Amino acid sequence: MSKRIWWTLVLVGLIAFLYRVRTILTPFLFAIIIAYILYPLILMVERRGTSRAVAILVVYLFFSAFTGVILWTVLPRLVTELETIVRKLPDQARHLEEMGQGTIDSLNRIDLPTTIRDGLNILMERIEMALENLAGKFTVVLMGAFANIVSLIISPILAFYFLRDHKSMRERTLQYVPAKYRGDVQNIMREINIALNGFFRGQLLVCLFVGIFIYAGLFFLKIPYALFIGLVAGLFDIIPYFGPVLGFLPAAAFALMKSPLTVLWVFLIFVAANQIENGIISPKIIGDRVGLHPLIVIFAVFVGGDLMGIVGMFLAIPVAATIRVILEYFLLRKPKRAS
Repeated sequence: MSKRIWWTLVLVGLIAFLYRVRTILTPFLFAIIIAYILYPLILMVERRGTSRAVAILVVYLFFSAFTGVILWTVLPRLVTELETIVRKLPDQARHLEEMGQGTIDSLNRIDLPTTIRDGLNILMERIEMALENLAGKFTVVLMGAFANIVSLIISPILAFYFLRDHKSMRERTLQYVPAKYRGDVQNIMREINIALNGFFRGQLLVCLFVGIFIYAGLFFLKIPYALFIGLVAGLFDIIPYFGPVLGFLPAAAFALMKSPLTVLWVFLIFVAANQIENGIISPKIIGDRVGLHPLIVIFAVFVGGDLMGIVGMFLAIPVAATIRVILEYFLLRKPKRAS
């Protein structure tokens, strides 16, 4: 069997297998992300003379304590905001509807030509319907994110085994590869590691910046539920292009309760966060590590969302980068190292 045919069969089989088991992949994919993020710290501890298992436990204990302090500080306020949102959501929805109807009534009182008045009425009605649809979709997305909380709980356990046994797992996997193809497989695994290594850690820092920046701006403007909105904005920021929009929608809805001018200020805060992220932070921390064209990124996000919902949108870029490395190596025979 020629090398090209062998690689084609492997790639097709891998894609078919992943598609077949996509519903149970979530905790394993989260575990891989956790392993990538913690691996440098574990190496630092391990260099001090400890075993790999002890180093992992030390890092886990540190992050558990750090997470506990954060939750102890933030969780009570976040829970209070969520309870308030759930309790007041029907009233706020009615308030938005009344504002939209009031705008339509005001336009009807102005002496405008019938054609213009009808056009404005249709425009306002469509804007109102669009806002309702977007709010509904945002709720579905948010519920989908919380539905994967079990996967997040299991993931650190799986990550422990990835971190402890990844070398033996890699060596055992290579034993099942024909000897003449092992060099290619090792090269591909190395290129995938280069593409993803800095991406996960850098993206974590970027999301933290966006969440804190937006929370601080909304808190300064006295927008209600600033902590919840900052958390949502930080989480969704990992989704290219669409993440900032998903984060802006609840912020705009809550700001509208205060005044239309506040919506403009909230919009400027999100724009400022996005510009700082794209112009300063992302190029320095992440760079062009995944090597994907924006059109491919958008396509990958749509495909990920269709296959696995919100989790698929989060994981679309690393999966697309992995496929890019395999195809590039297979077709060009000259894997391009990410800078």
